[in-house]
Amino acid sequence: MKTKIFIALILTVSLGSCKKFLDEKPVSNLIEQNYYRNTDEVETGVIACYDGLQKVYDIEFKLTEIKADNTSGVSLEGDWGAIKFFRDGSSNFFLLDFWQRSFNTIARCNLVLKYLDRVTDPVKKKYFEGEVKFIRSLLYLNLVRLYGDVPLLTASINFDDFEKFKRISKTEVYKQIKTDLLTSVDNCPASWPTAQVARVTKCASQALLAKVYLTLKEYDLAKAQLEPLIGANYKGNTYQLNPNYAAIFSTASEMSKEIVFAVRYKASANGEGNSFSYEYSNNGDARNVKASIPYQALFEPADVRKASTFNSANGLCTKFLDPTAPQRDAGNDFPVLRFADVLLMYAEVSNEIQPTPDDTVLQPLNEVRIRANASSYNLSSLGSKENARALIFKERRLEFGFENQRWYDLVRMDQATTISILKAYLSETGNPSIDVPAYRLIFPIPQTEIDLSKGNLTQNPGFN
Repeated sequence: MKTKIFIALILTVSLGSCKKFLDEKPVSNLIEQNYYRNTDEVETGVIACYDGLQKVYDIEFKLTEIKADNTSGVSLEGDWGAIKFFRDGSSNFFLLDFWQRSFNTIARCNLVLKYLDRVTDPVKKKYFEGEVKFIRSLLYLNLVRLYGDVPLLTASINFDDFEKFKRISKTEVYKQIKTDLLTSVDNCPASWPTAQVARVTKCASQALLAKVYLTLKEYDLAKAQLEPLIGANYKGNTYQLNPNYAAIFSTASEMSKEIVFAVRYKASANGEGNSFSYEYSNNGDARNVKASIPYQALFEPADVRKASTFNSANGLCTKFLDPTAPQRDAGNDFPVLRFADVLLMYAEVSNEIQPTPDDTVLQPLNEVRIRANASSYNLSSLGSKENARALIFKERRLEFGFENQRWYDLVRMDQATTISILKAYLSETGNPSIDVPAYRLIFPIPQTEIDLSKGNLTQNPGFN
């Protein structure tokens, strides 16, 4: 794992001069010591961090959507089937690819922080720090949920600094994530000019920090981050649900008020397109990863999300269609944080805090359902805290299909509940003999990385 990596992006005359500020390709063969000399050059490093996110989110579905109970597949072989059917091992290429792309981008973030003192504009310096710490936190949140204990790298290191490759406890990783996100909340602006709308905002940092607190069951802290986002200063002004659910994912109407943070892609733009749009299609590599029959049955007949999530005739994903784009070079952005997520997180934390469900649970939950043309709940139908919790998780399944959320939701549930759900799903989809031991709720550490670390990086228990 060579974490001391330098990739810079050439800026156009102004960052605001292009539709998407990630239009430019990385430039190689630049020597680190002779670059990052001033504010503009450090800013190219910041953009390189966003470029790294493109690479990570282009393949995240291979570890999340494939493994969750929203999807099923027939004749899945090789690395696809190994993940789908809980037999993945340390030689699985998808696991290595995601690990390397993530740590490559973390290295870019650390390199920006290393040279942050060369930024002479105090406002930009503050923004840059907030942006890259958000990106680093997002990557570490995904890594720790997928692999468990991982190396915690907060500064640039040499490729042969093997001692730094040791795994650090999840507790320490989460502590660093929270520290970084609190800095992002303080440093990032409330908004950016339209041409730079992809960049991290204060609200995005608050939403991600709330998700971290929610994952750790620190509900009061999560609620404190979410409340401003649904308050009068933001709701309906900065953020709101898009009245048209399908429009959220269309290349013609991206970055609406529903989007809190998205990884942006652009078709036919010097390699800035995504491949997952094509991979989910009939001709793509993931064409056998489809909405499972049990998942399809969860939708009410009038729920508009059904047709916008999958094709009822074949189960294929319909969320990220860009039919005019070249193969593996589509322009659909990937929504990481949506306002619907903010509302459902708020409903969930309110439910966990209150002794019984009240309007703070009911109203945001119903707001999401009403937009989808699904039937509304009342306090009687929510019933107990436990029943309301189940309904909120169900709503998250309906709302975020093929958005890589379901696996992360599963692994933050009670472990026994998660295993029970997965075993029931496997049985319903014709695989009742497949076992789901607790250790398989995280992935093995890639063997290539263990070898490169000279044994400093160790394997997760249960995996050979």
